[in-house]
Formats: sequence, C-alpha cells, structure tokens
Amino acid sequence: MLTPTSTDNELITRAKASDPNALATIYERYSPGIYRYIYYRVGDAEVAEDLRAEVFLRMLESMDRYEDRGWPISAWLYRIARDRTIDLLRRQQKRPHLPLEAWSDLCDGPEGTVDVQMAREELHRSLAHLTEHQRMVIWLRFIENFSVQEVAQRLGRTEGAVKALQHRALQTLARVLEPPTD
Repeated sequence: MLTPTSTDNELITRAKASDPNALATIYERYSPGIYRYIYYRVGDAEVAEDLRAEVFLRMLESMDRYEDRGWPISAWLYRIARDRTIDLLRRQQKRPHLPLEAWSDLCDGPEGTVDVQMAREELHRSLAHLTEHQRMVIWLRFIENFSVQEVAQRLGRTEGAVKALQHRALQTLARVLEPPTD
C-alpha cells in the first residue's frame, strides 16, 4: 500500500510494475516543483504546462529503463525538465517572437505591468551569465526554498559543491546587477 511518505525506491519499484497509484504519487509529489522550475525558465504558463506534460510522458516511456544510482527520482525528473526546456529555448532563439499578450501588456497596461516585465527581463538577462548548474542551484535555493542538503540530494552533488556553485553564482549576479559607476 502506498502512503504519502512512501520512499522513492518504493515508488520506482511499483511504477516499473505499471502501478497506476505509484505513477500518480510520483506525479502529485513532483509535478508542482517541475512546473515552477519550467515556468521560471520560460515565463509562459501554457508552455510550462506543455513541457511538464512532456517531462512526465518521458518518465512513463523510460521508467522501465530507469536505473537507481542512489539519487532521488526528482534529480532524474529535473534533468528531463532541464533538457526539454533547453530544447525549447534553442528552438525559440531560432525564431524569436513576442506573444500578443505581452505587447498589449507593454502598450496598454499600467506602469506597474511594464515595471514587472522589465524586472523579469533583467532577471532573465542576469541569469544568462550563470552556468546551467549555477542557475539550477539558485532556482532551487531561492525560488523553491530548498536547503543546501535538499539541493545536493536533488542534483546528486555534495553539499560543498552546492555551496560553491551558489557562492560563485551570487558573486556573478552581484557583478552583473551592480549599477555602473560614472
């Protein structure tokens, strides 16, 4: 019987046996975080929902080949989400566009909407100066509010490595966001 506290190993074993309850528990446990991770990267709710669906579809398709390497299943799911998001962003770079809603927000919205949009764009530009691993650490630590230990588990790294990535990322962001001196 599955419980809300079932371990990843129990869930994986049962999911490999095509247990719908195990698959549903994995989805319920990790779907909100995967969605937030993708949404934070792409900034579009519909796209984030589509990519989240792709992540869990890939999980279903690959579950029988999943090998336990001592990392939580969330590390695997976040890796799939990262790969799907990168693929999408690469495709978008080839044909950039601005959704109609964004134009109307920028043109007709109140000044606050423009300020929020500008702040979001500045944040995305600043994060582009970080490595992929640094971005993941910053996202998990400050958006998801995970502890260093939880981030280390999710990414399959040591706590020291997570601290080092976070430190370098924050130093880079401080340099990038520092106002120019005249």
